[in-house]
This record gives sequence, C-alpha cells and structure tokens, in this order.
Amino acid sequence: MAKNNFYQKILVAVNGKMSAVHTAMYGIMMARSYDLEIKFVYVVDTATLKYLAMNKLLVSDERLDFEEKLHQDGQNTLNYITSLAKAKGVDSEAELLCGGVYTEIIKAADAFNADVILIGGVDKDSLQRNVFSPDQIELLANSKIPVLVVQQPDIEKQFKIF
Repeated sequence: MAKNNFYQKILVAVNGKMSAVHTAMYGIMMARSYDLEIKFVYVVDTATLKYLAMNKLLVSDERLDFEEKLHQDGQNTLNYITSLAKAKGVDSEAELLCGGVYTEIIKAADAFNADVILIGGVDKDSLQRNVFSPDQIELLANSKIPVLVVQQPDIEKQFKIF
C-alpha cells in the first residue's frame, strides 16, 4: 500500500438502494486508483424493528420475518458489491451488521481504522431531492472521520470502462 495517500482505508456503507451501489462503484474506483483498502458494510436496522415491535406496530412473528428478509437482502447486496470489486481486481472486505444504522457504521469504521466513510446520496428517482435520511444526518453529525456523500450521475458508464 502506498504510504503517501491521504486515505489508506475507506469504509463504504451500503443498503439496497441504487445510490448505494453507485457509492460502492465509486469506492471501488478509488480503491483501485489509489491502492486503498476497502470495506463494505450493510446494517440491518434491528433497532427500528425492535422499536416497532415494542410499540405493537409489528407482532413478534412479523419482526422475525422482516429481520430474516433484511438479512438476506443485505447478504445479497454485499455479495453483488464484492463481485463488482473482484471484477475490477480489487480485494475487499464485507460485513453484515445488525443494530442502529449510524451507530453500527461508526463502530465499523472505528474497528477498521477507516480514514473516510462513503455514503450514497439521494436516488435519482426519489421525490425528495437533496434530503438526507435521519441516519445519514446522524452519521454526518457524529462521525469523527470525514463522510463523503457520493452523487455521481454517470458512475455506471465510468465504472464500465474503468
């Protein structure tokens, strides 16, 4: 690994949205271009599921079904993203976590000794343009390292020829 890089380790927070896949592509391009270590994390939001169950908005069986489906979605997303990295010759780590989204991302970044966290912006088709989710806002407010919001409209074309 090059010692003169401003960043040496990047953590990419992903979810099932297309903006997260685009963020992963951007991270893969960064990792390959600058010889960086990269780790992808997907957080199953069990904190919200627990809150919904405690307030009787979900019954116990529903909570378990949702949690199982979210685990599977998370693993599928991580498998897809790590296959993208591998296709570009980039070694990567991936981790499926459970808990509160922003707290788990911050803990994962700390454990990985990440220099920067990459997160996705707003999906192109979203009705709410330029609006961050509550978890993104908390991550931006509480992270002790820089958080880079990736908003790259033509990333798929760039990634294809990269």
